Amino acid sequence: MNKIDASIVIPTHRSDTSSVRRLISTIDLFLQHGFEVVLADNSGCLKKSQQLHSEFSNEIAFAETEIDCKASENFFAGFTAASSKYVMFVSDDDLFISTGVQALAHAIKHSTGYEGFSAPVVHHTQENTSVASPPDLSSQNPTDILIAWATCDAAVSFYGCYSQTIWQRYFRFVNQHPVKLAHHDQFLRFFIADVGNIMCLKSAWMVYDRSNWADQQSMYNSFEGFYLSAGFDGRMYYAEPLWEGIEGVLCQFKLDELAGRKVQQAFISHWWGCRFDISKKLIAANRHAIPPDVWHTLEPLINYLDTSNHIDAYQILQFLSQFMVGLYGRDGGLQDFWLHQATASLKAPK
Repeated sequence: MNKIDASIVIPTHRSDTSSVRRLISTIDLFLQHGFEVVLADNSGCLKKSQQLHSEFSNEIAFAETEIDCKASENFFAGFTAASSKYVMFVSDDDLFISTGVQALAHAIKHSTGYEGFSAPVVHHTQENTSVASPPDLSSQNPTDILIAWATCDAAVSFYGCYSQTIWQRYFRFVNQHPVKLAHHDQFLRFFIADVGNIMCLKSAWMVYDRSNWADQQSMYNSFEGFYLSAGFDGRMYYAEPLWEGIEGVLCQFKLDELAGRKVQQAFISHWWGCRFDISKKLIAANRHAIPPDVWHTLEPLINYLDTSNHIDAYQILQFLSQFMVGLYGRDGGLQDFWLHQATASLKAPK
């Protein structure tokens, strides 16, 4: 099989028999289609490591990563070890469709000038299966393209195959952000839209397991792990949609400033409006269960949002900072980052 100029990076932590079996199948599939495969394994499982080295020998690259390091560090270690023009992250617990992988390989081989490739993603849980479509990029209007990326499914935007340029900008931002939380993978869409020139394919190559997000309790359990690794706890869950929403707005504000554009106000109603609606539903569904100390620190922000006629991003950021300080005695450097450091972290690498 002729090699193509694309690397598949697989951050992996699971070491149970079924996960390793699925991981081996994924590696085989992408090797068959000419991709470089990079494994970033932070499990520390000697048996798993020996099995993978025995199975693939010199066929794949092994990234240097620390045992039990944070997920973002494991992803970055894999990215650093990738040597191709295009990079795609895949997980060790999802399934992949051979015809879609073949279509991606063909597009990479025979297309020039593109900064990346996107495709539909098949979602599955124990209850159902659905398909998330790639964004409609037919418009020539930058705001329309931004809205298309802002409203597309998170798995579609994050699990695409993109140029090193896009990933470098994303990881520079993530590495410099003082708080490492799950919602940062949502922000990749802003860098994709900023760089542009993405080809959308019709064939899905990924089947994404949404079991961890199937219900509110599963979501809480998943998010709690990220909060704990960042030095917080599950109480952050009640502010998560607002936090994700306003950081997305601020990220796009800064990108527009760097590009010399007017702030794309039309995007805000789509991005912030969706997260605000999610927040209201979350609060309403859990109001009886929210601990008193959490509600006491969150209530000023909720009242502000309910009574304000416009969105002041920095005012909301200040309320979020006060929420964190009220619970933990610190905001992890969040407000200082957006006020003084974010612009530098978002500049395109030279």
